[in-house]
Amino acid sequence: MGNIAGAGGPQEQIQRAITAHGVFKVRLSLIVEAGTADMTAAAAAADNLCPVGQWLYEGLGPSAKADPHYESVRALHATFHRAAGEVMALSLARKQGEALAAMETPSTFKQASDKLVAALVAWSESLG
Repeated sequence: MGNIAGAGGPQEQIQRAITAHGVFKVRLSLIVEAGTADMTAAAAAADNLCPVGQWLYEGLGPSAKADPHYESVRALHATFHRAAGEVMALSLARKQGEALAAMETPSTFKQASDKLVAALVAWSESLG
């Protein structure tokens, strides 16, 4: 997923963020299913390395960061990545079944992901 902060208004950027989040989840799932080590647990847990994190921290201006939705989205994104790091740690420990289970409902990972997407949608809707 490319640069979220590229052309287009805030609503388009938020839609690209939702898409990038989905791409990350699919990538993590494929890594876990394959049992490969394409990502460290620390990288999965970092909320500033993926395209959404880069957009949240570096791609938004002061007015967007002052929006009440920003802090909610930023915090939910961080919670999601902490859970992703836990999933990756399980996978790297060769606990594939546990890692896959940790990605499904009603896991922290799944709940954080759903809440993040809902917060992004709410932010987009608040913009008009």
